[in-house]
Amino acid sequence: ILIMRTFGIVLILLLSAFVLICGCTGNTGTPSGGNSESGVTATPTGTVEVPTATVAPQVTPAVTAELTASEIADRIKAVMLSIESSAKRCADVVAKDGIAGEESLRAIKNCLNDNPGITTITIDDPNLVVVSAEPTEYGYLIGSGAGRQAIDKPTLTKSYVFVEGYRGVSQICPIFADDGKKIGYLEMSYQPRSMIANIVHQLIESTPYNVWVIETDGTSLFDTSSSEIGNNLLTDDLYQDTKLHKFIQTVVKNKEGVGQY
Repeated sequence: ILIMRTFGIVLILLLSAFVLICGCTGNTGTPSGGNSESGVTATPTGTVEVPTATVAPQVTPAVTAELTASEIADRIKAVMLSIESSAKRCADVVAKDGIAGEESLRAIKNCLNDNPGITTITIDDPNLVVVSAEPTEYGYLIGSGAGRQAIDKPTLTKSYVFVEGYRGVSQICPIFADDGKKIGYLEMSYQPRSMIANIVHQLIESTPYNVWVIETDGTSLFDTSSSEIGNNLLTDDLYQDTKLHKFIQTVVKNKEGVGQY
């Protein structure tokens, strides 16, 4: 088993021929509590260290797996950073043009076009209540969101079940007026499973590997056995392996960690 941490999530690559765990850096700040129903938690993004891996010069199964996991982690991080950057740029336009401005609407549509994995972009008022939604077929979201935790910096939520029934996450950026007053939020939502699947399947094709991508609380965002997405590797009965739990917790709590069992 090889585990890598990046951007607040943990990548687990499984290979029956060997067991190796390697933690990679991914500084996303210190998580704090949030509203579990809304899925919003304070997990600031924007400061992401480049994952590193120490490998032996000879090409062994362990080295091959470590390099594969490192590349998967790098690509996931790159996509998530790109989404965050798009959200910030879009929020800046809305701050200047206003929530209902033509430039704001154009910027939102451009963000959707530039990030095909994004399902919705909403503008929320200072209380995180949705006031506009794109694409227009998501207009039913308007008025939802009351009671969620306010934020002051770009934040990636914990995963939560969207009204459409699948598990997703939201990248939220606060919108500030020129005088520094917070006038609302831009919220860009997407399904990690789809984004991760495109990356993973390219890299593990014709290999003996399976991949889990989990949140730091153990919730599965991606599994090559798709029926297990949404399960929790730390709490569900299916994964009650003390040694596996110990290794996962080591990677979650520390920037780096290596172990085997």
